[in-house]
Amino acid sequence: MQTRRVRLRTTAWCRSAFALLTAMMVGGVSAGTAQAQAPLKMTCNEHGANNMTLVFVLAEGPGRTVEITGTSNTTLWTVRVDGNVETPPTQTNQQPGEVKLHVGDKVTWRVTGSTHGIVFPTQQAAEAVFEFDRKMSKPLRPDTLVAGFTWGTDRFSAADPLAVATVKAKK
Repeated sequence: MQTRRVRLRTTAWCRSAFALLTAMMVGGVSAGTAQAQAPLKMTCNEHGANNMTLVFVLAEGPGRTVEITGTSNTTLWTVRVDGNVETPPTQTNQQPGEVKLHVGDKVTWRVTGSTHGIVFPTQQAAEAVFEFDRKMSKPLRPDTLVAGFTWGTDRFSAADPLAVATVKAKK
């Protein structure tokens, strides 16, 4: 039995098409729509990443009002979208609660019970998704209380609001 080897030639067109398809799958290339970006994690710097960890994912849709509230519950953030409760049931570092955000959403973090603060992996990652209203938010600064999370607010027992931001489109 004879084996035959086939040599595939890649043309410049094939390489360009492959690069474009790869960019579309990885980078979320689109025209006039919200572009895919890496999900952004956020956790509570009082209770650590094993509790109260959310992941923000950009989705299509009109802007809304999103409220994320730290209550007396020390394992879950309460999430409301346009007044409707949409609290993810699991909020751990291994299974973060997914919160879908739309470009233009106004997100407000509040503390109404216990002590909570918000912290993101990096300032750059947080500011790639959110345009923070510095006048309405508690000071945002470096934070090293939770491993893997380096930027957010202090911890507060009552803060209304803790932070306010608008979801922005990826540039």
